[in-house]
Amino acid sequence: MNKKPTIFKQLTVIYRRNPWVLLAFLWTATVPSLGSMLVVHWLYENWGEFVIPSLLMVDTAFLFVITGALLMGLAFIPTTLFAIISGFLFGWQAFLLLALAYSLASVLGYLGGKILDKDSLQYLLQPYPKAKEIIASKKDQMGKLVFFVRISPVVPFAISNLLFALLDSGLKRVVWFGLLGMLPRTFLAFFTGTLAGSIQQALASGTYSWHYPAIGLLLVISVWGIYSFFKR
Repeated sequence: MNKKPTIFKQLTVIYRRNPWVLLAFLWTATVPSLGSMLVVHWLYENWGEFVIPSLLMVDTAFLFVITGALLMGLAFIPTTLFAIISGFLFGWQAFLLLALAYSLASVLGYLGGKILDKDSLQYLLQPYPKAKEIIASKKDQMGKLVFFVRISPVVPFAISNLLFALLDSGLKRVVWFGLLGMLPRTFLAFFTGTLAGSIQQALASGTYSWHYPAIGLLLVISVWGIYSFFKR
């Protein structure tokens, strides 16, 4: 019986065959954290001179959506941070625009992943026929997986975009099921921003006691949903 290669050995093979997809995962795993630190530092340093524009102006609203879509879709900053800052700066007038920016970021991240994909997941799973069979059998249920991955407070948005691209989840599923799944955690972050009385309070972690049970509930729902998806 031939011994199956380890996942790390397969990743090495994937890197030689298509290095860009692994570099993309490295980017999405590290750059949002760096971007978050830079944005927070800039806000602290320049808050006294910061002028908050009105989103009631069409050009400002357009700039907000495009900027948010690019920053989140290209994994420059985490979606949670963008939601918190949006809630603090603009209040509820920004929520629908935030949802639009998020949807465009999903499109950007997913299509970018598809360009880099080149059947990397199929090649990675080649020595693991059972895993490959499970994923193939769930092809028409990918919307369920998208929803439960998006609702998770611990799965990074940018990494999940690449994952959905490799799984060939379908752009419509990623946008619509992803939006439904992302709304609870986005609302939580956005609401936190609206409640903050200062930029320091908005950016502080664990500001409110109800954060922990809310995040815990979303995590439980996500884990249960992902488990039920892959359970045969």
